[in-house]
Amino acid sequence: MLKSMTGYGHANFENDQMSIDVEIKSLNSKFLDISTKLPKEVAAYENEIKKILTDKIVRGKVNFSIDITLKNGVGSAGVLNQSLFNHYKKQLRTVVSEAELSDAELIKEVLRQPDIFEYSDTTNDLVDKEQLFTLINQAVVECEKFRIQEGQAAESALGTFAKSIDQKLTLIKEKDPERIVAIKDRINESLSELAASEKSDPNRFEQELIYYIEKLDIAEEIIRLQNHISYFHETLAVKESQGKKLGFISQEMGREINTIGSKANNSDIQKLVVDMKDELEKIKEQVLNVV
Repeated sequence: MLKSMTGYGHANFENDQMSIDVEIKSLNSKFLDISTKLPKEVAAYENEIKKILTDKIVRGKVNFSIDITLKNGVGSAGVLNQSLFNHYKKQLRTVVSEAELSDAELIKEVLRQPDIFEYSDTTNDLVDKEQLFTLINQAVVECEKFRIQEGQAAESALGTFAKSIDQKLTLIKEKDPERIVAIKDRINESLSELAASEKSDPNRFEQELIYYIEKLDIAEEIIRLQNHISYFHETLAVKESQGKKLGFISQEMGREINTIGSKANNSDIQKLVVDMKDELEKIKEQVLNVV
């Protein structure tokens, strides 16, 4: 079963204090490339998160993000630093008299000073690691479902394209005898012309004829291409997704198709070769997005 590298997964959690959103997006890539965007409250878990993604995603360009939002009022209340308050108050009073600044005004000024309030790391206290990793795994599962669904569509398309190449190859095999007859007719015509010539060398002519026939023979290429197509279908049917292998097989198919086109010396067969190349390009495009 094929698996696409294109995927999307999302999971969220919400209570009366906060909400957590986990999102995974994946695209095609030759290798596994993971990019994470994490809030500072969960940054310490980055390596553990990447291990989960590496084990499950396997291949592709992955963008992973976590967003944590506190509800109104949560984490907003600060605690007065009493010792720092007294320190600021004492320092200001030594340089400003009561006549210049009343006690009420002095307190207001002290409260404006930096770090006079201490804020607890409320988000860290609220985020439960087990709950967070449950969300991460849920998002990964959703992403994998998406990739499997996309892979099924790609598998169907690839099978259709390969079948189309096979059908055109069958037409080439049917036309090949006609092509050989046409070649023989041209050779016989040339033989008649040479027979009338006093300068003809029978031995040299025989060597050239053998070479010419070998250069035009496409039987081996037809057999090899047929084998590649069969192997392509077999690879599509295996349990594990085999994107790289399918890519290698399609390259071999391309070599045989090109050779048939260059050796055919027949307009009908060359038209079929062009159609086969078109189908092969569709295969290569699809395979680029398969895990």
